[in-house]
Amino acid sequence: MKHLRIKTFIRLTVIIVTVLSLTILTGLLVVSFSHNELKEIRNAAKQKSDEIVDVLENEGLEAASSNERLKYKVEDYASDQNGRVMIIGRDYMVLMDSAKANENSYLINDKVMELMKGDAEEVSYDTDDSLVIMTPVKSSDMVVGALIYKASTIEAKNNIKSQVTMSIIVLLIILAVDIIIIRLISARAVKDINDVNEKIMHNALGNLQDRLPEDEGFIEVQVLSENYNDVLEKLSTIDQTRSEFVSNVSHELKTPITSMKVLAESVTQNEAATVDDYKEFMVDIVDEIDRETKIINDLLTLVRTDSKQDEMNFDETDINEMIETIVKTVKPLAKQRGIKLTYDSFREVTARVDAVKLSLAISNLIENAVKYNIDNGWISCSLNADKEFFYIKVADSGVGIPDDAKDRVFDRFYRVDKARSRDTGGTGLGLSITRSIVNAHKGTIKLYSESGKGTTFTVKIPL
Repeated sequence: MKHLRIKTFIRLTVIIVTVLSLTILTGLLVVSFSHNELKEIRNAAKQKSDEIVDVLENEGLEAASSNERLKYKVEDYASDQNGRVMIIGRDYMVLMDSAKANENSYLINDKVMELMKGDAEEVSYDTDDSLVIMTPVKSSDMVVGALIYKASTIEAKNNIKSQVTMSIIVLLIILAVDIIIIRLISARAVKDINDVNEKIMHNALGNLQDRLPEDEGFIEVQVLSENYNDVLEKLSTIDQTRSEFVSNVSHELKTPITSMKVLAESVTQNEAATVDDYKEFMVDIVDEIDRETKIINDLLTLVRTDSKQDEMNFDETDINEMIETIVKTVKPLAKQRGIKLTYDSFREVTARVDAVKLSLAISNLIENAVKYNIDNGWISCSLNADKEFFYIKVADSGVGIPDDAKDRVFDRFYRVDKARSRDTGGTGLGLSITRSIVNAHKGTIKLYSESGKGTTFTVKIPL
């Protein structure tokens, strides 16, 4: 199967099934025909043999054997079946022979002696060219003679041979026609697949814009085309995202460098700059360096998570304690803006997770809830679980996310409000990192938001 074409497989399979079916059918028909032909000869021979025996038993063997009417009947019967009829007396003498060859001579053999002794009611056997039926002739329950009835089977066997020859010829003709039809059917069956394969080869050269027609060919080919087009769509999206990512990385890394260059040039070109001016400019340069470092660190975290170079360290972890620690860490930041941060645990949850990475993901969600919240707002965190999963929910009263941005908030470097994000120190990578970590735990993350009415993130992870 490994190196076999579908077309060849279909042809071989159908041909084998057809040959077996036709051979079995033909064999059964020939056997049935042969059986019926020989059965008809046997039944006719048995009937005529019984008629002659009845005459011999009713009229007496000696009288009947000299009966001209019986003699004609014997000859007619023998002629009808191209055979021979002989009447044997008790002394093994041939009293009548339709062939006129052995009359008044003696016929002694094992089968005749078996009949004369009364050991058998009938003896029948086949030879190469005839069927022989030997029947005892009785008088007062005593065997007084025997009838040998021989019917030719040459014509029947020739008919059987002709039937076999004709069946083989018909079988070969049907097989030849079937092979032609099978070739046409198999070629048509794989034509659409070959067309799809050619277009896929064309796409493999780098053209991701061409799509396969989804309304042509067999249903399976249509489904294949639909799935392949979906894959192309995702590849195009990935390619576009990669280009945007490279562009965004270049832009994000270039911005702090440009700022530092401007600050450095401002100091060097200002001959009247004082020590305090230098200190102020150096503080700004350090801030830009910190920003650059944060972007680079976030990028490294994202790359490690995506490429799985950074192995996951799963261990039994108290999820309640982990979230409580994160909430305590973020609370001072929330308190500065008068934001009320609460945490509710509905049950004790222990799960096998990478505590370091999952803590980073949950911290990103809670910190974002603080950064993009309104002053004196609220943040609600909760933890729950069932038999298979645990659920973390982070809801806030913040600015919310517009409908046109909900599908992109997890994209790298995407910011709903770019100016506000930079003011709060965001790199646009936090949610991307969070989703990558959740995916690495075979979990899912969903958001529910309405612009101006807050946002809710729900994380679902297997226990």
